[in-house]
Amino acid sequence: MPEVLITLIETVDEAGPFGAKGLGEAGTIPISAAVANAVKDATGVRMTELPMTPERVYRALRAAQKRRASHLRL
Repeated sequence: MPEVLITLIETVDEAGPFGAKGLGEAGTIPISAAVANAVKDATGVRMTELPMTPERVYRALRAAQKRRASHLRL
């Protein structure tokens, strides 16, 4: 996945509340969901918390493995 560079440009917009204006965050919002879906497709484990660190992914994989093993024993 390419690195996303976000640059803030500070200007005053008289039409916005307290001079604020939109930042264009709409382009960055779907990235987390796309990565979570890719992890789910690759591993079968749904990640529901951010950030999706390697440790959290590992823990989720181990928990899923334990759940599957307990279901097999039933």
